[in-house]
Amino acid sequence: MYEWVYIAAVTAILIFVGAASWDVERIIEEVPADAETIKVVGQQWFWSFEHADGTKEVNELHVQKDKPYRFEITSLDVNHAFNVPDWTLMIDAVPGRINTLWNMFTQDGEFLIQCREYCGFSHYNMKAKLFVEPAVTPVAAETPPTTATTNAAAPNAAVAPKQQQQQQPSTNATSAASGNATSSTAAAGGGVTLTILEGASIQGSPDYDPDELKVKKGDKITVNNADTMPHTVTNGESGSDPNSGKLFDTSIMNGGDSAEIDTSTVDAGAHPYYCMVHPYMTGTLTVE
Repeated sequence: MYEWVYIAAVTAILIFVGAASWDVERIIEEVPADAETIKVVGQQWFWSFEHADGTKEVNELHVQKDKPYRFEITSLDVNHAFNVPDWTLMIDAVPGRINTLWNMFTQDGEFLIQCREYCGFSHYNMKAKLFVEPAVTPVAAETPPTTATTNAAAPNAAVAPKQQQQQQPSTNATSAASGNATSSTAAAGGGVTLTILEGASIQGSPDYDPDELKVKKGDKITVNNADTMPHTVTNGESGSDPNSGKLFDTSIMNGGDSAEIDTSTVDAGAHPYYCMVHPYMTGTLTVE
């Protein structure tokens, strides 16, 4: 008879533990209704993010503290794994499939995003930065009180701003004209062009044109990204170079974007550079 008592007790315990575990799993997986969706795409060898309002980021993700986020994660080429180790977040990024997870970041700061699935040559360098920023509290604009009595008592005060507005356009037009002249002069002042070629992200393909670029100190280099992939022009041998990015760095340039490098602060000599997204893309800038 006691055997049945033991069996009933064990069964009751298992049912209780199972129900509690199911409830915990439900709470963890149930996405809050007000969670903002962020699309995450892994690709050899970088991360791109798209917010609900259409804002896109590459290798950087900015979110707000104490706000729930739902991540939709996929890959465009091979298997990756989206991992934020400081927040114990990890899930596979698989081509043709969308995996989801959600989280609320309760501490502001800068954190590492990395790939935890070996994905090829630059797997070690497939990293991004997560910036958790304090929540922004909207401030209501104060409307100055206006009354008919005030307007009636000072009719000239209402006329004066109109007179000022009539005088301002000529001043602004002069400023704009001088500003445009300055810009035109700068643009006409002996610029140099560096092009990131289409298909540069494919290892072994031509990447920078020219690979070896010579300029005079003070020249401004216009960098055009003719590829469809994001790239950078960053000084240094590689990401492990302690001086990487200290002399010049275009930051992430999406396909079709342009950036400028000012050599007035770059020492004379030969300076190797590379792409932070595709580190096998390299070149040399020589400042004379």
